[in-house]
Amino acid sequence: MIVDELEQVKPSEVGCFPGLNALWSTFPRSTRLHMENVGKYADVMYQYMAETNIEDVNGVLGKAFGEVSRQLFMLHDIGRHYIPFALLNKVGKLEPEELQLIKDHTVNARRAIRSVYRQPFSDELMKIWEDIAVYHHEHFDGTGYPEGLKGRDIPLGARICAIADTYEGIVSWKPYKKKQTSRQEAAEIIEEEAGKQFQPELVEVFKKCIIRF
Repeated sequence: MIVDELEQVKPSEVGCFPGLNALWSTFPRSTRLHMENVGKYADVMYQYMAETNIEDVNGVLGKAFGEVSRQLFMLHDIGRHYIPFALLNKVGKLEPEELQLIKDHTVNARRAIRSVYRQPFSDELMKIWEDIAVYHHEHFDGTGYPEGLKGRDIPLGARICAIADTYEGIVSWKPYKKKQTSRQEAAEIIEEEAGKQFQPELVEVFKKCIIRF
């Protein structure tokens, strides 16, 4: 849960932002919009899973997670704070070193989270936030990054977020796209990745939830 009382707030030893809102304000509008949409889609999936306790989501993520689930999923890309604006907005082909800088937003998530002086969530929720932010680009078959985790070794929150993040990236408007992708086309792409990029059971959850997006 979000901590409001100052006496309950834990300070970070290295925090350079007084609070989460200060860090959030550093992101360009396009990045905030992406993060907000991913938060919405992932939360729809989570809420459906919580209703039926798929993957023991209530036991794994805990009751308190449901109170801030949309916000924690939204903050999955907090490590993008360390990507230069010019690179975030680049339209042309990325150079290998530029691509690596973008990939590093996962490991840089830890750095970003610790840059907030007033810890915004409980210790338990801070750990879940970090797991989502660091591991949402891991693939179920072990081919993702940053650590090449496989299967259920990938934290559950990150496995959920991975589908929402990919879906949003496919359907969102981008100036360099010759043709914008429809929701149906995006859903087919996600389904094709069942067992590869995504956990098959969570792809089934996604298919049931997409109408709620």
